[in-house]
Amino acid sequence: MIQLYEETPISIFMSDQSSRITLEFCNITMKMKPCQFIRFNNYLDVLEKKIQTNTNFVILRLVLDDLTVKISLNDFLQLNHGVQTVISKTFKREIVLNN
Repeated sequence: MIQLYEETPISIFMSDQSSRITLEFCNITMKMKPCQFIRFNNYLDVLEKKIQTNTNFVILRLVLDDLTVKISLNDFLQLNHGVQTVISKTFKREIVLNN
C-alpha cells in the first residue's frame, strides 16, 4: 500500500496489487480507478468555483447509492487540496490556479 496523502481527516492511498486509488474522508471510503479519480478532481474543481464569501459548507453528490454529503468548507478545501496534490504528484499533471 502506497500512502499518497495523509492529513486528518483526509487519507488517500493506492494498493500495491491494483491501480485503484482509495480516498477516505468523513467516514466515507471511495475506491476509484485513476480515470475516475481524475474526474472526481474535476468535480471538486467545479464545486470550488461556486464557493462564495458566505459559504459555510459544501454538498457533495456521490454516485454510490446516490449519497449526498454535507461537509464543512474547511473539510472541502482540505479534500480538494489533497486530491489536487495526488493528481499533480502521481499523474504529473500541473495544477492551474485561477485568480
